Amino acid sequence: MEKEVERLFSQELLKEAARRFGLADHDFRKLGDFENYVYEAMDHDGIAKILRLTHSSHRSAGEVAAELDYISHLVAAGVDIPACYPSKAGRLTEVFTVEDSEFTVCLFEKAGGKSPDSRDPEVWNGDLFREWGRVTGAMHQATKKYQAPEGAVKRPDWDDDTDLLGHADRYVEKGDEYVLDRLTEAMGRMRQLPINRDVYGLIHTDIHMGNFFVENGRLRVFDFDDSAYNWFVHDLAIPLYYTMAWTAPEEEAERKAYADGFFRSFWEGYRQVNPLPAEWLEEIPAFLILRDVCLYLVLNMKVEPEKRDDGLIRFINSIKDRLSRNVPIVELDFSAYR
Repeated sequence: MEKEVERLFSQELLKEAARRFGLADHDFRKLGDFENYVYEAMDHDGIAKILRLTHSSHRSAGEVAAELDYISHLVAAGVDIPACYPSKAGRLTEVFTVEDSEFTVCLFEKAGGKSPDSRDPEVWNGDLFREWGRVTGAMHQATKKYQAPEGAVKRPDWDDDTDLLGHADRYVEKGDEYVLDRLTEAMGRMRQLPINRDVYGLIHTDIHMGNFFVENGRLRVFDFDDSAYNWFVHDLAIPLYYTMAWTAPEEEAERKAYADGFFRSFWEGYRQVNPLPAEWLEEIPAFLILRDVCLYLVLNMKVEPEKRDDGLIRFINSIKDRLSRNVPIVELDFSAYR
């Protein structure tokens, strides 16, 4: 979290936010503070809930409200994701003014289970990958009928991050100018893609293994903070990207076999519930490259060089290597999945 936001945040703010949502104002367990302050807290019946505080430098109150409206639509459509809860005043968001900025607070159901262990073959297997794909497809099927409330703030389109994408040169280190070429190429390709409700809509955009829990085969996706209007195929590329980045073997031949096994199962589950034409899979490499570009830019923007550990340095260097060679994190023959 940026230093200025840290200065504005306080325990008094956290306690008052908890009180407004009917939570105990003590025994908070911090779960994250990278882009939002996220805590596990107990309600007065002893049930764990997830309390999130978002500073206006990250999302406006209207943007948070739009995220919660989308989540509520998915829940009403029967998609099995954690619900959001109203405050004691009946509002899904409570807004606190701190100096000349705001914190928007909301409350979520806590998903049962835990993140899947990729080292455990009893968990990390084709059944999980198919369910991962099925849940993703269910969200896409439901979003086809979603319409933002008239007059409300709309969630962003895929290219609306003007600070990151429009001023990418600010975050490119000397000698890495090829990153800008990859960005231009990927965005140029995407701007030629058709936009209609069968292939494009409001989606999660970040369904990796850190953003869902699994319990007895039940997979529940959370963290819709990055939800945006994008092509459905983006939500197929991102699970593949992070599965390769975080869990795949290093040897190239093994990596391709691993990727093929993952994606075949994921795609099988996905198309059970959402009939996306298979030719869209050919667009995945461009989305994989764009994710490399965005991670490079975000990490340079948010993490100062002196604060990077060896693991993060290796990760950034692997991104730079791929972008310099203009290759995605994995190269698959996507025509084989038609």
